Amino acid sequence: MKVYLKLHVDIPKEVCRSLEVDNYNNEDIEINLKCEKKPILYVKTRSIGSLKSILDDFFRCLNAAMNVYNLTKPYTIRNVTKDDLEDFLELYYKAYKGFDKYYYKKKKWARWYFKWLMKRDEDGFFVCEIDGKPVGFIACDCNWISNIEKREVAEIHEIFVDPDFRGRGIGTALINKAIGYAKKNGRNIVELWVGVENKNAIEFYKKLGFEEREVVKDWLRMVKKI
Repeated sequence: MKVYLKLHVDIPKEVCRSLEVDNYNNEDIEINLKCEKKPILYVKTRSIGSLKSILDDFFRCLNAAMNVYNLTKPYTIRNVTKDDLEDFLELYYKAYKGFDKYYYKKKKWARWYFKWLMKRDEDGFFVCEIDGKPVGFIACDCNWISNIEKREVAEIHEIFVDPDFRGRGIGTALINKAIGYAKKNGRNIVELWVGVENKNAIEFYKKLGFEEREVVKDWLRMVKKI
C-alpha cells in the first residue's frame, strides 16, 4: 500500500528554505518540501499511520521554525488612527484574558475607551506592528494632571502586548516610545496604574525603572522620573 499527500503550506519562504534541508528520500518514504511560489509538501509513505507520524514531526519542526522567524522580524511603531479600533479591541481582549478585574468586558465600553484614549492625547497613542499586524498598544497622556503629584505628568493609561509576541522586547519598546514622547512634551514624571494581582507586569515595570507607590483598592501606582 502506498499513501501520497500533496499539501500547500502557507509559510514565509525563509521558513520554507530552513526546512528544505530535512527533505528525505528512500525506497519506501519520500518527504519533499518545495519552496515554490506557494510552498508545497509532498509525502509518499507506506501507511496512514506512517503519514500521521511524518506530519506530526513536520508541524512540530514548522512551529519551532516559525517561532525563530518571528523573533527576528523587525517591528515598527506608529501613531494610532481611528481605523485601528477593531484591531485594538481584538488584541485588548486577548491580552487581558485571565485578568477580569482590569478591563472593560462589554464591547461598547471598550469602544468608548478607545475613543477616550484618542481624545485624551492622540499624539501619545501608539501601536507596534510586525508585517502590518498590530502586536501591541500604548496610550501616553501628557495632558494629565495627577491627583497625587498635583501637577501635569505623562500618564500611561494603557499598555498591552499580544501574548504570542511577549518576551521579544515589544513592551519595552512601547514604554521607551512613551518616555520619549513625555520628554518631548516637557514632562519629568511618567505615571501608571497596574493591577495588584498582575505580578509579571509589576516586575516588568520595576525592571524599567518604575517605583512602587500607593495602592488604591485593586490598583498599584508606579512612577518613573525622567
